[in-house]
Amino acid sequence: MLLAATAAGVVRPDEAGALKVVSRMESFYRDTPGITAEFVQTLDARALGRPQEESGTVWLKPPGKMRWEYRKPAGKLAILDGRRAYLYLPEDRQVVVGKIGDVDSGAVATRLLLGNGPIVADFRVEGDPSPARPGAWLLKLVPKAADFPYDSVGLEVEEATGAITSIRLVDPLGNRMEYRFENVHPVRNLSDRLFTYKIPRGVDIQTMGDEGIPGFPSP
Repeated sequence: MLLAATAAGVVRPDEAGALKVVSRMESFYRDTPGITAEFVQTLDARALGRPQEESGTVWLKPPGKMRWEYRKPAGKLAILDGRRAYLYLPEDRQVVVGKIGDVDSGAVATRLLLGNGPIVADFRVEGDPSPARPGAWLLKLVPKAADFPYDSVGLEVEEATGAITSIRLVDPLGNRMEYRFENVHPVRNLSDRLFTYKIPRGVDIQTMGDEGIPGFPSP
């Protein structure tokens, strides 16, 4: 019988496999020199008449760098350069700048995809092998903090590699954000230029939090 120990005590046998998958997931995103994947991002909110879907390519480079390049909507771009997050919205000709926690409350997807852990410090982990996809696990991360912006976080993770194939976030109002990933694979020697952003001239700049102005690059 397999048992795993945590700071909270002995873990039930049915949780041990899920914790092993989480550990492999954290190692994959923390220790791989670079990762790329195709993504589809779906927001299903009560305020919307129907689900809103966006898609594109994401690049990850630890520690702390990511680039989301959208094909739908064309031109939308999100970059985390290790210090600040930049979100360019082409329809509004606007750039939002700030720390990732200011731009994205909770920043759950970012934390998972950059391997920023340990997950068990802030979440209770539950999970089982996927009945529909052999070799994948369905995980549920239940936040320990009462004021966390999401009620639950659901993941589908490849057991062999730790690669995440989907993230599902549900807030207290029932609004759902889902990220689905395909063609997830390691990449060596990703250029840091992918994660450098120069703000275009003539755009509206919105800063978030207290990190927006000091050292801010001129448009």
